[in-house]
Amino acid sequence: MEQSERFLDFRILKRTKIGVWEEDGKRFHRFHEIFIITEGRCSVLIGRRIYRLQAGDIAIIPARTLHKTDYLNDGLHTKYVISLTKETAAEIDGFLGEKLTPLCLRAGQVTIPSQRRDAIFLLLGRMFYEYENQPPHAHSVAKACLCELLISILRYRAQEAENDGSEDETTRRVHQVTAYLYDHLAEEISLPGLAAHFAVSPSHLSRTFKRVTGFGLREYLVNLRIQRACELLLSTSLSITEIADRCGFNDSNYFGDAFHKAIGVSPRDYRKLG
Repeated sequence: MEQSERFLDFRILKRTKIGVWEEDGKRFHRFHEIFIITEGRCSVLIGRRIYRLQAGDIAIIPARTLHKTDYLNDGLHTKYVISLTKETAAEIDGFLGEKLTPLCLRAGQVTIPSQRRDAIFLLLGRMFYEYENQPPHAHSVAKACLCELLISILRYRAQEAENDGSEDETTRRVHQVTAYLYDHLAEEISLPGLAAHFAVSPSHLSRTFKRVTGFGLREYLVNLRIQRACELLLSTSLSITEIADRCGFNDSNYFGDAFHKAIGVSPRDYRKLG
């Protein structure tokens, strides 16, 4: 088997952006994602929470979790992005002899202690070198680096209270809105009705939600419903129509179109792929 083929189970990329920038692309992945900020600042929405990250922070996005990243200021933004499949996570647990990855890969933010930052950045640089250049035994070395990183994340989480993002008043209010949408996604939700529930004007709610999360309210709600549909497709035997209804889609044809746009395949094919 070629080295390039053996790297299909996980990957590491290094991304650099300049200036204020809004990340686009798919909002869901079938794999777990870890990214580590080495330079700059960004805001990350993961599920229903917003996190503010800077150099030395790690964001963890479990598979099939709604997310979006916005870069907040001018200047250079650099991060390493590690993607690994559920199978790779299970393989690592088997290698380590204990189930650590479920704890490591919980959604959220972890801060690397300042005295460990240089060591972690060197570890990432080594992993990236092995992945990019693929010298002999590169896959084994890169995966060993990944194991070390995951154990480090677990240690840092044990050392600190869970950092669940900035809780300024505006962010706190937006978190209340996202929590409400999570709890009521199967219901009919309108901007005027949502604004009335939170005692603000529709224009203020729409503008603030977009500024803080990077999503329009309707866009966020549709993606949230798609995320729930993904869970039901894989965990139940409900029909596509029943799932559409339970996720707040009154029109199964619209559900199919929205699902394909977000995920890239039809609901039926997604269920077959498992």
